[in-house]
Order: sequence, then C-alpha cells, then structure tokens
Amino acid sequence: MSEVQLSDRIRMAHTIEVESAARKKVALKVSWYDVHGKNHTQHYSLNEGSTIEL
Repeated sequence: MSEVQLSDRIRMAHTIEVESAARKKVALKVSWYDVHGKNHTQHYSLNEGSTIEL
C-alpha cells in the first residue's frame, strides 16, 4: 500500500501500535472499524525517511 493510503487508514484508526522499530524500519499495526462496525487490522512497514500525516 502507498503512504497516501496509510495516511487515510491512520485517520480512521481507533488504535495505532508500533510493533517494532529497528534497523531504519518501523512496523505499525493499524486497527479501524468499517461503516458496519466490523473491526479490521492491517500491518505496515515504513522505511527510514518515510513521512505520514497524523
């Protein structure tokens, strides 16, 4: 997924967890509810120098 889509997920998120931060990479777990109330979770990996808007 692109960073634009990650930023959209972050805006909808109810939980954002940093799973790990090592060797110039950060692993995130983003959880959100859809319009039907179903919980979704997706994992993202960001490289050094990546920028996301919160």
